[in-house]
Amino acid sequence: MDQRPVAGDERPELRLTPEMASPRLLVLHFVREYIEQWSESPSYGEIANALETNRTRVRKLIRSLEAEGLILRRPGPRGLRLPSKIQQAIRQLEEMGYCVDVDAAQIHAPHGAVTHSPLLPPPALDYPKRNGAGDANGQQGRTTSKTDG
Repeated sequence: MDQRPVAGDERPELRLTPEMASPRLLVLHFVREYIEQWSESPSYGEIANALETNRTRVRKLIRSLEAEGLILRRPGPRGLRLPSKIQQAIRQLEEMGYCVDVDAAQIHAPHGAVTHSPLLPPPALDYPKRNGAGDANGQQGRTTSKTDG
């Protein structure tokens, strides 16, 4: 009996994710999950074993991730760290051309990117102004007729 899948009968577990297609993203995903679970960095041997590769390849991939600022390294057997959200935000701003001065807590926009004019034109009234609390003709409250006494 033929067990080929019918169109639209794809199982989601068989689809490739970006992490599966990229060894770098596989390493990054593994390091993130490991640190979340164990609160410490995995060793290169543990990464290599989990991804069924060798430590030399893991070292190259870690260097590549470090160059992009996605992983931070310190000396030692478990020296991998993930950048903080602030460090990631600063890196992204710098990639977009902003000048970030962390010591002075200032961010300068790229040259020519900021205008000093307002974003929207000032509002204009499209109806006649009211005088006080009255209507458009300046009359206050309700109108009185000669029959009111």
